[in-house]
Amino acid sequence: MKEIIKKIGDLSIPLIVGIAAALVWANIDASSYNRVIYAPLAFGVNFHFLVNDVFLVLFFGSVSIEIVHGIAPGGNLYPVKNTVSNLLGALGGVLLPIVIFFALNHFFGSPAYNNGWAIPTATDVAISLLFAQIIFGRKHPAFTFLLLLAIADDVAGLAIIALFYPDPELPVELPWLSLVFVAVAVAWLLNKHRVRSYWFYLLAGVLSWIGLHEANMHPSLALIFIIPFIPHTPKPGQERCPTELDRFEADFKPIVDYGLFFFGLSNAGVVFSSISVLTFIIFIALLFGKTFGIFALVKLAGLMKFNINPAITNLDLLLIGMTAGIGLTVSLFIAEIAYTDLVIGDAAKMGALFSLFNGFIAIAAAKLLRRRREPEHI
Repeated sequence: MKEIIKKIGDLSIPLIVGIAAALVWANIDASSYNRVIYAPLAFGVNFHFLVNDVFLVLFFGSVSIEIVHGIAPGGNLYPVKNTVSNLLGALGGVLLPIVIFFALNHFFGSPAYNNGWAIPTATDVAISLLFAQIIFGRKHPAFTFLLLLAIADDVAGLAIIALFYPDPELPVELPWLSLVFVAVAVAWLLNKHRVRSYWFYLLAGVLSWIGLHEANMHPSLALIFIIPFIPHTPKPGQERCPTELDRFEADFKPIVDYGLFFFGLSNAGVVFSSISVLTFIIFIALLFGKTFGIFALVKLAGLMKFNINPAITNLDLLLIGMTAGIGLTVSLFIAEIAYTDLVIGDAAKMGALFSLFNGFIAIAAAKLLRRRREPEHI
């Protein structure tokens, strides 16, 4: 039974079920869906806040463990200078979709659509990793490569939201960010003094969360700054024993895997509406912008001698870009704040929703092209 539960979580089935439930519920009875998701609970906090601002802290903390292992000696991202290609790839995956959005909108769209330029810059980390797992497997270096790229993309997305889509009623409070640096300093001191229990590091994560939240920035990345300090190097003679970071991952994996059901439920409740040209502008910008933007900038990084793992082929890199073209929930969030016109906003959300098909396109491309030829290595 434990193996079945683990397998269900590994395949992100709870996330898929949550998305499907949200779509069905929202289209049958949108008012009850919005009432449950956004109605204030205790202390004015709603279900959406608990999922996106609290639960996602654990999710991003868990996925960042892959990066910690990846940049360790012998890891897929070692040496650290190799991560430059991930960061440049993320930059390409942000810039080219913007260019394609404005180009398509200029010829086929409307000036009223301009404010949605950031929608195709997003990558849905959770769902893109699900498709990457299907295409590559968790042990393939392409999976870790996409993980770091997607997180860097998400950080860029949050910065775009903070800088270009600020809430006039909630401006960024920079002094509160100092609390994040305090949290990092505390985690560093804990590590230096060989404090092994991960619970003390999670307390530092609470400080990081408060700093980001009070600065009016999304606090979901709070643990990413803390995870690298949780002891993850085996003691001499105990190489086969789990480290404290391994214990944290094992203890919280079921919570994260099954908690993704509520993430899908609270974010994917889009009411199907009339599809406009904006829908296809966003979809195309995500598919082609991410695919070729990431590919081009990673290749540029290679010319600058920042090479990637040789096991990642040219085809793998294109598939990484297609998979990163799944904006979905993050794109839905940006669409929500980009447009005040509900009709335009609904059309934009449909484009974000359709980006889920980019994952299936990547799977089909992987099977077709891998069957036809053996791709060359970068």
